[in-house]
Amino acid sequence: MGAFYLISGNEDFAVKERANELIRALCGDPPENNPSLEIIRGDSDTEKAPQVLARLFTSLEAPAFLSPEKIVWLKHFMKFADAMDEPSTKKAPSSIDRLSEFLQAGLPPDLTLVIDGPGLDRRKSFYKIASAACEASGGKLEWFEKADPRVRGFAKMQIRRIQEFVSRQGKRIDDEAASFLAETIGADEARLINELNKLITYCADCQMISFEDCRNISSRATETLAWAFSSALVERKTRTALELIPHIMESLEQTKGSSRPEIAIIYGVMNEFRSLVSIKCEGLRLGIPEGASADYFYRINETNKQSAEPVKSPIFSMHPYRASMIWKNASNYTGKELVKIFQKLVELNRSMVSSGGNARTALELLAISVRDAVS
Repeated sequence: MGAFYLISGNEDFAVKERANELIRALCGDPPENNPSLEIIRGDSDTEKAPQVLARLFTSLEAPAFLSPEKIVWLKHFMKFADAMDEPSTKKAPSSIDRLSEFLQAGLPPDLTLVIDGPGLDRRKSFYKIASAACEASGGKLEWFEKADPRVRGFAKMQIRRIQEFVSRQGKRIDDEAASFLAETIGADEARLINELNKLITYCADCQMISFEDCRNISSRATETLAWAFSSALVERKTRTALELIPHIMESLEQTKGSSRPEIAIIYGVMNEFRSLVSIKCEGLRLGIPEGASADYFYRINETNKQSAEPVKSPIFSMHPYRASMIWKNASNYTGKELVKIFQKLVELNRSMVSSGGNARTALELLAISVRDAVS
């Protein structure tokens, strides 16, 4: 029996990237030169779902030509929802019901079918039928969900995804670099893949992608600069933070959307210091030594995972390297200093929100306020 591969989810970019990767693996590069491959475009604006699927059935029913095998790719099918809404009866089954029957009967041994596209409803019977057909045929169903930065442990999951992507390209990325990308890019899948591809090309002659490589090659986007600004303040590097402000202002001038992006940067700094307070309190509760290394956090993380009753703590919901860096920075502040910093941040934020003001001046005041709170 031939193999069936289905790739879907609500992360359109990741679905397309994975489908293209799979087709190259099956057909070689460029896949269009493989005589076994037939492509059915599924993203036409002029065709409805039944018309696209009718072309698919024509291809599936035709014998292989000039090749002992046949690979049919329904490429970027954007009309799953419309296909599910098509009326269906026993005498006139819908296109999706016909496809379900075809899959349940088993694919011919010389046929490989690949379908990709977003928007498949996992509550529908077709999903269950397709999933079973993938497994029975030796193919695979792959599902890509949009990452949600609000979910607990998001950064930890994103770091793992970054490491897995780089590993598939035959390289490795150190924890500091992966943490940097996860924090500065967030859930923007397209931008993340673009940055990783740039880094892989840049590091063609070395196996390990480092934090310095990220700093050298990653886009000077506002998010990246804001992360560097917040990190400099937390690490008590006021001069570095002040030197970043002209670059931030240049980026803000090119940014469309929010009229007050400097407020978001202030919130970013608040979040960094909030993480310091949280980890400082948790570290004291768990008895973590003041000078604990990254290795220490890896060990306690692994021990906690294997425990019969794992401890619930913010420390164990983030990547061990990230936790170790926050703990290191938190050790440089007393509780009184952190209270003074938050008072300064709240005052500055209230002032900016109520009266407006110059963004550059606001960021300079922010850096100086943090410095003065610990001097």
